[in-house]
Amino acid sequence: MIRNIKLYFSFLGASIKKMMEYRIDFLVGLVSQFAFQIVELIFMWIIFQNTDNIASFTFEHVLLMYGVMMLSISILDFLFDSTYSLGRVYIRKGKFDTMLLRPVHPLISLLGESSSATSIGYFVIAFGLIVTMIIKLKISLTVLLVLKILFFGVIGALIMGGIQTIFSVSGFFTYKSNEVVWSVFEIHKFAQYPIEIYNKFIRILITCVFPFAFASYYPTLNYLEMEKGNLVYLSLFVLVAVWCVAVIVWNMCLKMYRSTGN
Repeated sequence: MIRNIKLYFSFLGASIKKMMEYRIDFLVGLVSQFAFQIVELIFMWIIFQNTDNIASFTFEHVLLMYGVMMLSISILDFLFDSTYSLGRVYIRKGKFDTMLLRPVHPLISLLGESSSATSIGYFVIAFGLIVTMIIKLKISLTVLLVLKILFFGVIGALIMGGIQTIFSVSGFFTYKSNEVVWSVFEIHKFAQYPIEIYNKFIRILITCVFPFAFASYYPTLNYLEMEKGNLVYLSLFVLVAVWCVAVIVWNMCLKMYRSTGN
């Protein structure tokens, strides 16, 4: 395990250098993400022009929840971007076959290829939004709280990364996994708002089946010191469960993999 972790960071370091090689493309990616997030925030602002709260959550509460989710997504994009492109980029072009020749599990090699320039823009916007809302909501901004936000941000990213890894195996059969991964990942948008506004089916879906709520809703409750806020600590068990399923599914489907012959 220690050897795999070292190899993973070696692959990731090489990917970061490759990402920074084209600086104009890197800067354009950052600017586009800032623009995209501004549009999302304007949409939320429009919603709250007609109401004071949603399920007792004010505009500031929802913005904090949105920032918490975006923080996890920024880390997710940086660490798991390659799983989105497994079929389209790696299997179709024969790059995955070269990973099978390495003396390391191919999943480690694949994850080590991840490095998304847009993740930095996400992270800056998300962290700035979280800090701004915490100050506006008059929550004491301590070092412990900042560390807790970063910790659960990573946990949320790893949970979503596990979900993304599970569905990336569609690439072994369709040779184009991005549509499947994207379709499942879009469910995370339900967790950008208080889950009380949804019916029972949606609440179960984003809490138990695809536990995106542990990347935004429950951490936000904890930071606001609301009821059920302590449920965020269950995210550690959710993380283990998701990755146990991810590794089992990935290994099973890897055995059924057949090269495209490229």
